[in-house]
Amino acid sequence: PDLGPHTNGVLIIDETGDPKRGHGIVLASQQYLGKLGHVANGVVSVTSHWADGTLHVPLGVRPYRPAARLPKGKADPAFSTKPELAWELIEEARAAKVPFRAVVADCVYGENPKLEGQLWAAKIRYVLALKPSHGTWQFVEDPAHPPAFTPAEAASRLPLERWQRLTLADSHGKPLVRYVAELELGPVYGPTRGTRLIAATADPTVLKPESTWFMTTNFSVAEADAAEVYRIYRLRDWIEHYYKPVKHELGWADFQVRSEKAIVRHWQLVMLAFTFSLLAAAPTDQAEEASPDNDGSAARENPRRRIVWQSTLRQVRSWLCPWARLQVYWHRWSTAPPPPQLAALLEHVSHSHPLVAPT
Repeated sequence: PDLGPHTNGVLIIDETGDPKRGHGIVLASQQYLGKLGHVANGVVSVTSHWADGTLHVPLGVRPYRPAARLPKGKADPAFSTKPELAWELIEEARAAKVPFRAVVADCVYGENPKLEGQLWAAKIRYVLALKPSHGTWQFVEDPAHPPAFTPAEAASRLPLERWQRLTLADSHGKPLVRYVAELELGPVYGPTRGTRLIAATADPTVLKPESTWFMTTNFSVAEADAAEVYRIYRLRDWIEHYYKPVKHELGWADFQVRSEKAIVRHWQLVMLAFTFSLLAAAPTDQAEEASPDNDGSAARENPRRRIVWQSTLRQVRSWLCPWARLQVYWHRWSTAPPPPQLAALLEHVSHSHPLVAPT
C-alpha cells in the first residue's frame, strides 16, 4: 500500500503538550499545555503532518526547549520559538520533496510575522488562524466613526447578506452548516490585496467566540474563494485523528526517559507505529495506488475506511514483535550472521507477513 502525499493535501503544523511530574526531564517546565488548557509542568513538542481529507500522515517532530531550562534563557543559542521550530519542519518537508498545497496552522503561528514573512519569501501558500483581537494600525479620518481595528470588529460590521452559507460534512459524515465571508481590515487585509482575511462562523447573527474563526491567507481569490480557504483550514482538524490514537493507544507521553535525544526517539517511534497502522489498514490494490494519474481524488470520493486501532495494532505487532525478538535471540546466541533459513524468515516477516517460513 502507498501513503504517498500528493499536491492536493496540506502541511499541518501544530504543537501539543503533556503534563509531567518533577524536573528530571530536561524538556519539562511550567508552560501552557493545550491538553489541560492552562499552565502546568510538562513537555511540549511541535509536529508536522500531511492530510488531504481522507488520509493523515505524521511527518516530523521538534522538541520545544523552555527558556527556563536553558542557561541563558531566551538568549541561549539552543532556544527556538515554536514558529521557528515550525519553519524547520516546513523546510524539512520541502527538502524531503513532500508535496502540499498550503501550510495550515493555528494562531500560535498566524500571529507570528517572521514565519509569515518566511512563507511569503519562499512563495509558499498558507492558511493561518488569527486571534479575534488581532490588531491593525491604520489612519483614522473621522474619530467619530472609526474603522474596524480587529477581525472581530470587521466581522460584526459585515452585512448579513455578505455571509455565504456553506454545508460541509463533519467527522461522522453528518451535515455541518457554516457561514464564511471575505473581510477587509486596514491597509493589509482584503480580497484585492496581497493578504486576505476570511471569517467563518456557525451563526453570523451572534458570532460566538467559540464557534467563530478568522484566517489569513496569501491565496488569491482566483486560486481559492472564501469557502475553499475555510475548507483548507478545516483539514487541520485531522490532527485530532492523530492525537487520539497516539496518546491513548500508542503511548506518546508514556516515556520514562529523561534526555532530549531519548524523548525525541520515543516520539519518532510512536509516529512510525502510527504509520505502520495506517499501512496495515490501507487498501492493498497497489495497481490503482501506483497509477501515475492517481492524485488522491478517488480516495476523497469514497468514504474513509475506518481504522480500529486495537485490531490494527495487533496486526502490526503480529509481525513486528517476532521480527525483533528473533533477531535478539540469535544475536544473544551467536555473533555470526544468521543462517540462510533464519535470514529468509526475518526478511519474510519484515514485510509484514505472518510468522511462517517462506516456500
